[in-house]
Amino acid sequence: MTMCTNAVAEAFGCLAMTLEMPFKDADDNPDPIHGWSPERSKHLGRSCLDALAAVIDDLRA
Repeated sequence: MTMCTNAVAEAFGCLAMTLEMPFKDADDNPDPIHGWSPERSKHLGRSCLDALAAVIDDLRA
């Protein structure tokens, strides 16, 4: 169990996931249109919850 996600899932018998920040803005060359922002962070969180909700009934009990 060298990955935290696997260790959490095993220890607590629950769904665990790692969330990567795929579009973190570059400090040296920020992109105000497509870069990282609090609003995009919220959107990413909502999208993750939507994906989990779509499969929740298929997960083991």
